[in-house]
Amino acid sequence: MPIYFCVHCGRETLHLNISAAAALAQVTRTTVYAWIRRHGVHCVHRPSGRKFVCSDSLVVGEEFAGDHVQPAKDAEPAPVER
Repeated sequence: MPIYFCVHCGRETLHLNISAAAALAQVTRTTVYAWIRRHGVHCVHRPSGRKFVCSDSLVVGEEFAGDHVQPAKDAEPAPVER
């Protein structure tokens, strides 16, 4: 995995391609692209056209993903207080 300087973090960090970032965050590639568009994760655009995501920023993306992440089908609904 490449290590690039992340201008947002201000240091060199491990960067992942889109597929690896999606696998690590357990979301789809579409979700990772949505996080990039919303500037929730840091992204480096290489001259080749490939994008690499700063692995340190993935937690930030998970915090605001909201409607892009589907819960597991076997998850139990939260209890309703009355």
